[in-house]
Amino acid sequence: VAQRSQDAEVMVEGDATLIGNRQAHQDVDALKQVKPEEDTQYPRFSWAVDGTHTLSLPQGALIFAACFVPNLAAVVLLSDMGTGIQVYSEVAPPMMSLGGDLAIFFAAMCIALLYVSDWFYYKSRCVKVVTAVPPVILITMGAFLKGRKYPWAPLLFTLFLIPFVLGIYRGTFLRTSRRKSFYTCVSASTGLCGLLIMLVFVIWVFAGEHQWTRATKDDLAARSTGLYDHVYKEHKLEYVVHCHPDLNSLDDLDIQEEEKDSIKTACRQAASVWFLVWICPVVAAFCNLVLAVFCYMDGVALNTNESDSLVRALRQVLMLLFFLFAGMYCSAYLASLAYGGQTLLTTCQGSKAAKMLAPALRSDWVRAIFVGAANVFIPIFFFLNSGNQSVRKWRGTNDTPGRYTKSAQRVADEIDTWNWCSILTKVALLGELFFMLQIGFSKVTYIFLSWLCEFLSDFDFGLVLFLVFAVGYCMFMLPPVIPGVPVYIFSGIVITDQARRNLGDNGFVTGIIIAIAVGFFNKLLACLGQYCIGFFLGKKVKVQQLIAVDSVPTKAIEMILNRPGLNLGKVAILIGGPDWPTSVTCGILKLNIPQMLLGTMPVIFILSPCVLAGAFIARQGEDAMWLTLANFATIAAAVCQIAAGLTAAFCIMKTIQEHGDELAEPRPEHAEIRELTRKGEHSRRSYIDVTKWSNLTLCDKVILIGCVGFHLVAGFMFVMMAEACFLPFSVDKSIKAPISEGGLGGNPLSIVVAPWGHIALCLFFIAVALHILHCCIMSQRAKNELKYSQNPAETAEERRASQTTTGSKPSAKE
Repeated sequence: VAQRSQDAEVMVEGDATLIGNRQAHQDVDALKQVKPEEDTQYPRFSWAVDGTHTLSLPQGALIFAACFVPNLAAVVLLSDMGTGIQVYSEVAPPMMSLGGDLAIFFAAMCIALLYVSDWFYYKSRCVKVVTAVPPVILITMGAFLKGRKYPWAPLLFTLFLIPFVLGIYRGTFLRTSRRKSFYTCVSASTGLCGLLIMLVFVIWVFAGEHQWTRATKDDLAARSTGLYDHVYKEHKLEYVVHCHPDLNSLDDLDIQEEEKDSIKTACRQAASVWFLVWICPVVAAFCNLVLAVFCYMDGVALNTNESDSLVRALRQVLMLLFFLFAGMYCSAYLASLAYGGQTLLTTCQGSKAAKMLAPALRSDWVRAIFVGAANVFIPIFFFLNSGNQSVRKWRGTNDTPGRYTKSAQRVADEIDTWNWCSILTKVALLGELFFMLQIGFSKVTYIFLSWLCEFLSDFDFGLVLFLVFAVGYCMFMLPPVIPGVPVYIFSGIVITDQARRNLGDNGFVTGIIIAIAVGFFNKLLACLGQYCIGFFLGKKVKVQQLIAVDSVPTKAIEMILNRPGLNLGKVAILIGGPDWPTSVTCGILKLNIPQMLLGTMPVIFILSPCVLAGAFIARQGEDAMWLTLANFATIAAAVCQIAAGLTAAFCIMKTIQEHGDELAEPRPEHAEIRELTRKGEHSRRSYIDVTKWSNLTLCDKVILIGCVGFHLVAGFMFVMMAEACFLPFSVDKSIKAPISEGGLGGNPLSIVVAPWGHIALCLFFIAVALHILHCCIMSQRAKNELKYSQNPAETAEERRASQTTTGSKPSAKE
């Protein structure tokens, strides 16, 4: 428009004889009044565009208020410093939980209706606010009314208001502010709120004699009569009679063992509620501090000067991977779909790091994560979007005549190009990985560690330390995916448990210190062992291919590690990078061993929270406090690991950005690796060809879809019906102990509860069997393609096309 306007002005000034001055100026005025298409469309929120203004004092005050008010509500309404016990007692009746379900259902219906009616593009702000109030009220009611069944729901909802309101701020009247200025204010506000809450809590605990003692527990339980009246569905419970650890007379009551187990479970549920009420300020403070660190690293420390929002968004994808991998990453992926794949790749041409990240954003693994996380919400989205498009057509505001809106149509077109066989296969793999983590670690590992603790109880404590060290060292040396976190947690669980049994009253604290020392020296010796693997075996092509020494990221790591002296990037890679590839790479590069060990020593700040988590896990069956502390320690360990990994990733990306062309150049010493990769390329192409969705038979598709469907249903049952599928069991309990005392009655398989646990496991193993069947069929077809292919570089599809062109027919054997 500007160019046409300028041309018209030039025509007016240069040659008035060809066009009348009045008509020319009318054309110029008309062209200047034309606005780009985007400006005439519906107004949108803007989060991605960086502004140019610094925050004013009133704006900073609004940001602080958005952080302070939810925290104040959490402390006053949900903690023992306020009315937390009364709130949870009021929502304890079963009808309240049913009311919460109805409130959440109607809130979802309201949100769907607002989306279909184009709420984001209402012209009247007043109408938008009025129509947004009902779902917000319903969600709030639902979060609080479900408080007894899910005690964390009210607190989580209240704290979630902080980023929610800040996001609205950023997308509306603060969209013109500088990104760095905005995040600096948010980081300072949340950090200050966290410190204030922690300070007030400490004063309340010690000045008001609210330490976590037996007297405090009894006082909390005495004031929680509303909880004990409704926590057990058969009848009311009395804390002293049914739940007190020292005074209860449950064993003297003439009731069956199953009823005793149910009463003990109800007592634990009530205790978890009033413990959460007591610890609520600490949870709020911790969440605020984590949010402050995240905002500081994302918006201040790692702030980029990239003018293009897509390039900046690609840089942030790496951060999102660390925090909420599935949800946040899928959101970023959907955002990229809205721009369009080709636009994304075109925009990335100006950034070497973005060029590397863009293909990863479109990989089948990322798409599998999206499909697995969204699953049933994908058809629901398209169904609602078709209704939204119908409303736009009725109002005459549609931007495309198709069935879906323009942005949804882009997503549909993009999804239509996906290799669904590969994606669904990876969804099945992710489901099996989830089973390993959810069941294998939290159930099977707990049973194994309980048995191991009992088995080692008769051994000398020094021998126990040696065995733990040896097992941990072997776990470190297994290539290439065993991370250090399980090793540290394993050390914390076993060593602290044995220290409590052998070292007296101070055995718990002493065991934690010893476990930290064992983990620290285990890590250093494992680095030496992995260094030796790289030093002696690094010349073998298979080992080099295993750690991808010819890839750009590995070359960037090599460049950082080769820099003399210590620097932030080197230390972050050594303690935050993957253990096995990093140390083996150091051996291949023949780095200075003392420098490598010196840069690895800060790993103690990562392993200490892991050891604490293991120590607390070992005692989680004693008191609700230990389970909460274990969760906090686990989160702290994750934050430390994330911080180190994020710093390492940022340094690697910065190196790629600065030296991308140099790193992308093939090296002569990597020729054998490229040749080995090339030899396997034909097999890979054949497998890709036979697994194309269009080449699958109906039976193949049924097997694959059934496999994914069973995996999703089983995963849903494992998470949402965990109590109905498995018995609660902790490391500190004995397998031989009765179920009523937290044991398994001498039978480890009794941890699976009939019938729902058996149903979930059956669905999972049926899914695994279908997955194996699918892989066998596809592998056999790929072998047949390789067998009958005369040209190694020719795939089956190319061969069929060639036969069609020449008119020749395949042989009977083919």
